[in-house]
Amino acid sequence: MKFNSVKIRPFNVGGAFEVKLPNGKVILIDPYFTGNEFEGGSTREDVTGADYILLTHSHFDHDIDLGYFVEKFHSLVFCGSMSAEEVLKFHKIPYDNMIPVYPNCHYNLPDFRLDTFQAKHNPNGGKSFQPDGIPEVYEKLGVSGHERCDQLGSIESFDFMITTPSNFKILMASGRVIWDDLFDICKEKAPNVLLRQAGIREAGGDMKTGKQIDPPVFAELLAKYHAQIVFPFHHDVLLKRWGKEKTSEYFAEVDKEYRKLDPSAAFIDPQEWKWYDIGIDVSIE
Repeated sequence: MKFNSVKIRPFNVGGAFEVKLPNGKVILIDPYFTGNEFEGGSTREDVTGADYILLTHSHFDHDIDLGYFVEKFHSLVFCGSMSAEEVLKFHKIPYDNMIPVYPNCHYNLPDFRLDTFQAKHNPNGGKSFQPDGIPEVYEKLGVSGHERCDQLGSIESFDFMITTPSNFKILMASGRVIWDDLFDICKEKAPNVLLRQAGIREAGGDMKTGKQIDPPVFAELLAKYHAQIVFPFHHDVLLKRWGKEKTSEYFAEVDKEYRKLDPSAAFIDPQEWKWYDIGIDVSIE
């Protein structure tokens, strides 16, 4: 007998996830599809809905399809207050569709509760916005004028905790850990599912050449969130560097080390565009 809590679909690029609540409402996180080639020919047209959109930060590889989904589904968008106006202008979103959010607040909605925590997507000294290089990306994607959003995305980022009416919790951890406050919150609230950036470089390493942290180190970091199930994101960086086989081997090692720390937990090597049905399974032995 299976009691469904949520369905989650990872896309394996950026931080994009689709979360379907038990009542059928859909939360889309960090919509980034344009410019990606997906196996099987899937496109943003195949996303089933977006009643709500959570934007962790406004880098182009997290928000580029925001305007498309708001126009198609009339989505309610949650975005950091500092970035909200530039995001509205670039994506031509109606002002009434935007909820600017602030750190350490909670929002009780008809379908779920949203808690917000201040985060930082990139490490100190990271160069996620490079005036000399980024315009080439804009030209390729056909999205010129996104510079100000990218600048703000390097300053402002949020972690989001989604809590369903049945008290099932999903934590979207948007990037680097710069303080331990969220670990203390997770120790108390224990999210059922953690969505966590997987491309984590050792201190001082840059995006292209920096060494990925070893599996035991990654597992120790994940254990601090006290989550039962972990889905990685932004491992498109690893896939481009290592290829699928080596990335899967790395994830298998992370899972093995994570289970040593918590035998009831699991780290998932996600298949893109596949739904994961998560709930409580009851059977008679």
